[in-house]
Amino acid sequence: MKNLAIGKLLEALAHLSPISEGFVAELSEKVVVETFIKNKEIAPKVISKSSIHFVASGLIKGNYFNQQGREIVTGFWWEKMFVITKQNSIHESEHLFFVEDTILISISSFDVERLVKQFCEARRLAQAVYLIERRRLRERGDIVVLPANEAYSMFQERFPAARIKLRDIANFLGITPYTLSRIRNAR
Repeated sequence: MKNLAIGKLLEALAHLSPISEGFVAELSEKVVVETFIKNKEIAPKVISKSSIHFVASGLIKGNYFNQQGREIVTGFWWEKMFVITKQNSIHESEHLFFVEDTILISISSFDVERLVKQFCEARRLAQAVYLIERRRLRERGDIVVLPANEAYSMFQERFPAARIKLRDIANFLGITPYTLSRIRNAR
């Protein structure tokens, strides 16, 4: 399982930029491969120990609870996606909730910094991963400002909607489950 998961990570990285055998060997030693069962959640204190995660398989929801106790869904990640969690002073830090059984690969901030100093491709890869995350956040912003029916259509195009609960989709889009139900029934 570990070698297969690391193989998926290396394939994704090689797609972003050429990687050397030395980098592959060093990275393979530094990453942590973990399996999380469906409906498990990891808290911000655990998440913050690793700066970058890679989803080898499964589906993850990012969320936090606001001061009124209402869940705010911040994002979804699935196979071959990188996860960079945020620590934000405005609200409680983000949790990761495993919607499906998931294999997650993590690397600490310390190890990322060491790889960047040791391998020139590590800097390029880190920049590429951060750009991918910025693009993902921008796409989310583009979706949530659309009218509800357009937002849902775009969500269905860009996300594995069939694998995500309707209430989580509604929460992510900033609409009520009732509104989402009306949109779905109108189609």
